[in-house]
Amino acid sequence: MNEIQRFSFDNTNVRGERVILTDAYQDIIKRKSYPLVVEKLLGEFVAAIALLRDLVKIDGILSIQAKGNGFLETVMAECDEQQNLRGIAQWNQELPIPDEINLKETLRDGYLVITITPKNGTRYQGIVELVGPTLSECIAQYFYQSEQLPSQVWLGCDGTACGGLFLQRLPKEQAQEGDEDAWDRFTHLASTVKQEELLTLPTEELLHRLYHEETVLLYPAKKMQFGCSCSRQRTLEAMSSISPDELREILIEQGMISTTCQFCAETYEFTESDLAGILGDQAQTH
Repeated sequence: MNEIQRFSFDNTNVRGERVILTDAYQDIIKRKSYPLVVEKLLGEFVAAIALLRDLVKIDGILSIQAKGNGFLETVMAECDEQQNLRGIAQWNQELPIPDEINLKETLRDGYLVITITPKNGTRYQGIVELVGPTLSECIAQYFYQSEQLPSQVWLGCDGTACGGLFLQRLPKEQAQEGDEDAWDRFTHLASTVKQEELLTLPTEELLHRLYHEETVLLYPAKKMQFGCSCSRQRTLEAMSSISPDELREILIEQGMISTTCQFCAETYEFTESDLAGILGDQAQTH
């Protein structure tokens, strides 16, 4: 299963999302050898960005990134408008691998950034406060700060699959009279979800187990998959940030310039003629 599905509760102002990713998650983590505890956290980031992407309506890329000075150096996941997911994590290999990752402790002086990069328009970044040890708490805080809407997030990953459940309370005027405790009731029931259920059950079955006494409206599921935005042309354009003199030195030493995408492990090779536009009149290296 690699899909995200939206749902709502009839006659209430509560909506939700559920995402479950198996092959898409495996396609991300197989490109680098991660410790299991890092694989699990990266999976939570991938599930979180899938949930965020379906709620933040932009024609472009949405990403979430954590940076710090502890065991974790960076964790990043992103999703584009075609539901293509990718992610990566880097850690300090000189430090012992913890049994569990507490974001506040393992990032140490770190922070989370959510970046919106529309195809047309201005790039926007929002800093997310590390309010607790888990990514779920941080994402809930982000939604409350950015939209002033109470939100709860449950994330899970076991190294095989990753998934998430999201609930949000919309403004009161969207609710019917007589169900004032709906939000408390729904979030309490969601908090009973087991990780195994979150990572294995089809969405309809999961919601039935949690809310069998409620009327749940399910919307069409959207497929998600691994997909990298790198390309030979983009990589070549990135070369323009390197000085021509430095490029010439590499060409003299190696005969070509080779670069590998950190997300998908695709390798691109460039010869002197490929780089002529960057090197200019002094393209000859020998």
